[in-house]
Amino acid sequence: MPAPAAPRLHLPVPPDRVERDPGKLRWGTVSTIKAPLRDIARFAAYHLDLGAAEIHVFLDQPDPAVMAFFAPFPAVRLTECDDAYWQGRPERARRTHQLRQVYNASRCYRQSDLHWLAHIDVDEFLLAPRPMAELLAGVSADAAYARARPAELLAQPDPWSGPAHFKLTRRERCLTKRELTDIYPEFGAYVPEGFLGYTGGKNITRTRLPGIRLGIHGVLHKGTLLSNCEMLEGVHVGHAHAPGWEKFRRHLAFRMDKGSYREKLRDRMRLRDVLDLVIETEGEIGLRRFYDELNAASPRLLDRLAAHDMLLTARLDLDEKVARWFGDIPKGERDA
Repeated sequence: MPAPAAPRLHLPVPPDRVERDPGKLRWGTVSTIKAPLRDIARFAAYHLDLGAAEIHVFLDQPDPAVMAFFAPFPAVRLTECDDAYWQGRPERARRTHQLRQVYNASRCYRQSDLHWLAHIDVDEFLLAPRPMAELLAGVSADAAYARARPAELLAQPDPWSGPAHFKLTRRERCLTKRELTDIYPEFGAYVPEGFLGYTGGKNITRTRLPGIRLGIHGVLHKGTLLSNCEMLEGVHVGHAHAPGWEKFRRHLAFRMDKGSYREKLRDRMRLRDVLDLVIETEGEIGLRRFYDELNAASPRLLDRLAAHDMLLTARLDLDEKVARWFGDIPKGERDA
């Protein structure tokens, strides 16, 4: 039987927290990041180019070079999460990466003077059809937060500079699970939504609401999930969860042991169960076939996704935006 739904709370939004003028509305992002400088610069430049007023980065692994690089750019606000930072803070909050994310994001939220704050990761990019300030200004005055639907980046040559192909969830397009097997014939029946990463989207929350805690995929008031949410029309969070086979393989053990693949999903099978079975029965060859069917941007998969209106193509132009906002990245810096 499915687990009972968690209780939800409607939190009233004070009128003074509603900004309707896109020219005055200020939004930003908050992230806890452990990544190379180039990845952080790409993430920051992309969202500054989208109109973010502030990019808050909590460096999960302190790095003087990253601090020095962004020092001339006040819109990028870095905090080093070293031992001094954690001194006197709850020990539990430091225990796992997920808990550190939630703690840092909630702390940033409480101190923020923005109108909206998006809690997203370094491998996520908000994909919007219009300026974010316009979209957020149009959110219902009763909504405490807004949600961007998920889109997962497919493996393809250089999505950072050319057209980037993303797949959408079947739920967004109201498809049946059977129709999902038209797209992913071998594994579609077993993998929720055909996604390797999360399928719940990410949130952008109005600031200055009392008792708020920013989760990874939820917004809570004193421990209870909020119900007054509005979907942002046409907005997706593009997740570069496994943009290439090498990266997927490199992170697999951690994700299965401590990361997203160990989390229990509502479906009868977890992604972890599927991966265990594929590895046990077919080893590396089977694992590569699994990855290619679900995530490689082959002409066949692109055609299948397009036929079901589940293909989203966007231009990220990350290095062009890095050069425009920050100038040159030091030589030797590579992607994660």
